[in-house]
Amino acid sequence: MKTCMNAALLAVVSGLCMSAAAQVSATDAPPPLPRYREGGTPYNPNQSLVPYAIKAQGAGVRNANISSPPEYSPSRGVLYRYFSSQWPTVVAACVGALTGDPNTDEIAYVCVTSASQQTSAITQFNAAGADLSRVVFLTVPGDSVWMRDYGPHFIFNGPDISTSPLSIVDSHYYPSRPLDNFVPTLVAEDHFGLHNNHMPVYYSGGNFQPGPGRTGFMSALVNLDNPASAGFDNALLAELYQKHQGIDTLHILPQLPFSVDGTGHIDMWMYLVDESHVIISEFIPGSNSTAITITDNAVPYMQNLGFEVYRPKAWNVTSTHYTYTNAYRVNNRIFGCVYGTAIVPGGNAAYNDEDAEAMSIWNQAVGNSPIPPYDQVDFTRPKVTIVPIQCFGIIPAAGAIHCIVKQVPRHGPSIPAAFVTSPTAGDIWLGGTTRTISWAASDEDNAPIPSFTLSYSLNGGVSWTEIVTTTNRSSYQWTLPSNVIYTTNALIQVRANSADTDTAAASNLIPITIAKGTEKVTNFSTGAGVDKFGWGHQTTAWPIIENARRPAATAVTNANLLRMGASDAVGGDTDANRYISPTVSSNQECTHTYEFNVLDRASEIDEIDQIVVRWEGYSDNCTMTELYVWDHVQSRWADAQGNVGQNRFLANYAGNRDAVMTGRIDGDFARYMDANGQMTFLVYAERPLDETFGDHMSITLTKAYCPTDFDGSGFVDFVDYSNFVLAFEAGADDADFDGSGFVDFVDFNLFVQAFEAGC
Repeated sequence: MKTCMNAALLAVVSGLCMSAAAQVSATDAPPPLPRYREGGTPYNPNQSLVPYAIKAQGAGVRNANISSPPEYSPSRGVLYRYFSSQWPTVVAACVGALTGDPNTDEIAYVCVTSASQQTSAITQFNAAGADLSRVVFLTVPGDSVWMRDYGPHFIFNGPDISTSPLSIVDSHYYPSRPLDNFVPTLVAEDHFGLHNNHMPVYYSGGNFQPGPGRTGFMSALVNLDNPASAGFDNALLAELYQKHQGIDTLHILPQLPFSVDGTGHIDMWMYLVDESHVIISEFIPGSNSTAITITDNAVPYMQNLGFEVYRPKAWNVTSTHYTYTNAYRVNNRIFGCVYGTAIVPGGNAAYNDEDAEAMSIWNQAVGNSPIPPYDQVDFTRPKVTIVPIQCFGIIPAAGAIHCIVKQVPRHGPSIPAAFVTSPTAGDIWLGGTTRTISWAASDEDNAPIPSFTLSYSLNGGVSWTEIVTTTNRSSYQWTLPSNVIYTTNALIQVRANSADTDTAAASNLIPITIAKGTEKVTNFSTGAGVDKFGWGHQTTAWPIIENARRPAATAVTNANLLRMGASDAVGGDTDANRYISPTVSSNQECTHTYEFNVLDRASEIDEIDQIVVRWEGYSDNCTMTELYVWDHVQSRWADAQGNVGQNRFLANYAGNRDAVMTGRIDGDFARYMDANGQMTFLVYAERPLDETFGDHMSITLTKAYCPTDFDGSGFVDFVDYSNFVLAFEAGADDADFDGSGFVDFVDFNLFVQAFEAGC
């Protein structure tokens, strides 16, 4: 549970809400959701006022195949959210400015909730001078206009950011806005056809800016949203940002006081112009002293990182924070805020001087003259144009234009790119079973890729066998041939076939094992209440769960367990084919444990090569659901990778529809089952009040047959070699090593190669 709020802070929030609502234009009634969260944004008055950096530590932590493109990287377009009741004229002004210039080519991707909202948007966009041929509408449910904060975090999957395909990372957003929370998954899977990954961290996009050299910049709000008491020390945070977003160094800057800024987000006072120039607010004299100290301290810190700093003014009028840093860059244009009337009509003439000064500073920051018409003076940099957007009507809600957009990175190379995300290192895929192949792919200017050709190799890529050519955009269910030959050098290749006939292929980076073998699948289709059990349904917080193998002791009925015996639920929260957990009480979290007797006899443990656990379902309101296994050595919940405790899980998912969480155990199996072969798993929805909807759960024990273990002893030795030679000389069927139907020297040579490789 990640909440922290006190009475004093709530009083401040209440005042902020009333002040913001009072300043919202009547044309936007009813009052839209403000940018700050309902109930208030956490704030630590004792935080360090000096920035600092954290880095992921430990061998094997760094993921060099993911990178987060900075906002000054090439963009194909911009994501927006349009509501007719939430500052439609501001959104329209942004869309009009983006698409109305015939010398540019960026696309406005506009999320709407319905056809009527799309009709309203078209009217507003036409009035703002938009080119509707460059507007793409996406029908996606939503709660608010703040696309930056809940919108997808775009990454590139691959070792080179300039040639790698685009993917999406989905972090977790305000719990009271579940429709917003689900937008990244829907955009990724239903509209863009991109690979999507769920990052188990709470943060809003406006509080994160990727920078040069695999760096990232955030405010200390990230520590309050993900507190150390819930396992999120700085080491884990650094690890998660490295693993999911390719950030090697994360810079944590202080959070402005809540009385100054209601969001706590870094984009309200700092913006990276490019890899060596940054905008940092300078609060006017008489402003909050802590805000002045925070922003002043950030200047030498950023200078020491090699940035040249520029400082437009910032100030407060009661609870409204006026800032010029809440801008956004799209290629060689930067869209910035103005609040007066001289540059863009519709504001307050009292701010004309501040607007003029800010425009001058922004132009200097991009290498232009400080005076109109802002001609370029630094020709070592590309010419950048500052485009003013009127923000006087939206800024009282604690946000402006950076908050309502999300740049969509551009895949620039003329040929497509692909990156295989499944299988992963260590997988064992058996002949005759069905496995998921998944990938990320992009083409020039993010053009759709019509088809993908999938192939497999059993010899490290020397030769390939085609699986299928599919129009699926990011995954395919493959049933392996039943007569596969044992190999530890298997590759799966995905070839992207672009519309202009260019192709590009990629395969899993580390070979996997493909073999004949056996799978023992245990699920709730039989034996519910006999040798398979479940208990639930709620606990107060993680400390109750930490060391308890059965933290919630009410037995799940056999009828409900049987509902999880097959993946057959196709409806939503009320589908009778799934187990719907009981209503969760206030300040309680949905908690279930499931136990399976996976062995018929104790000696079977020596016949296991891998264990895979799958849970299908979701938790209400896009709550993050976590899957753990019980570690009998440490008597704690674990991830089967040597880590125990909260947020050290096998798998996680946050969404409003069915998905499969899959966890893998590769060894030390006795650690995760008792003497009777019973394994225990935890399904934990880590936010109060939200129930889970379970469709299916299974445990699969995998045993790969090693063909050179000819006598089945469990060891590959010269007894096996001698026995094969005897079978070969006799022409016995079991010497038909390649399954061709003939016993010949091909079989002999293949056996010798496999024997030398071992198993």
